[in-house]
Amino acid sequence: MTGNCSFQIITGDKRPFLPLILCADPDVSVVETYLDRGILVVAYCGEMPACVAVVTPASAGECELKALATAEGFRHRGIASAMIHFLSGHFHGRYSSIIVGTAEPAVSFYQQFGFVWFRTDPGFFTRTYPEPVYDGDFLCRDMIYLRKDL
Repeated sequence: MTGNCSFQIITGDKRPFLPLILCADPDVSVVETYLDRGILVVAYCGEMPACVAVVTPASAGECELKALATAEGFRHRGIASAMIHFLSGHFHGRYSSIIVGTAEPAVSFYQQFGFVWFRTDPGFFTRTYPEPVYDGDFLCRDMIYLRKDL
């Protein structure tokens, strides 16, 4: 499914990947609060960046997946799934768990990898973003936090 995709941790300038990150987190000012302190992982399929993930330290022993986005032409090929597997392996031993905050439509995606609900932040999207945030046709309101033991 993922074919010749390879994963690379970007240690230099992360700004060229901002357009793809914005597919997951639509506000530049919000992304800028975590991009520089985060670890950016890019899945390249051939020469093209197909999927990005940004992971930040969250607390002692825990990291947070702040953004996960797949380029439109690469969606539904299992690349985001492969990214979750890569992140789980890469951060195993460095952190005891990884958390992710997401809107309701994406919860089942993360649950298939062993993420479980641990809290909800009511009104997060309406409080944090100046414009309404949609996941497809779904108007995002509450942030649902999931955790996976590494």
